[in-house]
Amino acid sequence: LHDFDEVNAMHARCSLESRFARYHAARQAVTAREWGHLCDRSNGTTLVTVPLHESTRIIAVTHLLRTSEPHVRELGILVEDSWQGHGLCTTLAHYVVDLARTHTLDCREITAMTGSGNQRMLSILRGLHAHVTGRNGPTLDTVIRVEA
Repeated sequence: LHDFDEVNAMHARCSLESRFARYHAARQAVTAREWGHLCDRSNGTTLVTVPLHESTRIIAVTHLLRTSEPHVRELGILVEDSWQGHGLCTTLAHYVVDLARTHTLDCREITAMTGSGNQRMLSILRGLHAHVTGRNGPTLDTVIRVEA
């Protein structure tokens, strides 16, 4: 929970478009209660990313959270605008999928929602062999198989 203020500082540095792409809403920040939920290991895995030479500045937050479905986790990533377009989101997505595959997370599938116009995320999901499982207006639901 000690990263709460810096996580919200990163949110403030993100454009409305980036926050909307992550949350599908015009969120400006996370509440202390939400951050506590996200950081609770019983709810899944949350990673913060910092630059090598600026260890107090969070530039990305990655979640692999439990869902109500057994053996299914949900992926969520927010990367600060100035760090987008450099492969960081791709690296983080591949890292957490590999984490789900190589550790005892009891995970068989990872779900991810994204906007149908979010070409960067769609490209990342294609690289992870995600399959579109549904469409809800402008939002696509996808699944990444973890087990072979």
